[in-house]
Amino acid sequence: MSRLQIVLGIALFALATAILYVWGLKRSLTQQEDLQRTLYSKCAGRIVRYLKKNGTVTEKEMETLIVGVKAGQFWSRRRVAIQDPGPFTGQLVAFLIDQQLLEPTGKKKEYRLKR
Repeated sequence: MSRLQIVLGIALFALATAILYVWGLKRSLTQQEDLQRTLYSKCAGRIVRYLKKNGTVTEKEMETLIVGVKAGQFWSRRRVAIQDPGPFTGQLVAFLIDQQLLEPTGKKKEYRLKR
């Protein structure tokens, strides 16, 4: 092997290492937002499945539906879970309305699927 091939090999290895490092750093910086988005999506799936069977749901029923929901990424040990659903339910309702999945029924704290 010539010196040029060795230098080129080292440079390509360094470039690949730098790209992987930057990719991992970006992933770790946005991990919290990704976990939160995944948690919202899992909870939304449970709520929508419940609404397809029952028609309407109250915030209290939502709290019981989302207790214990966990979210994580397969390459990371970090997980998030809902332990106290009270404060999270308000944020979840706002997320579901923003995503145009829910609409208020007119009764206080009761919602249905958006038509």
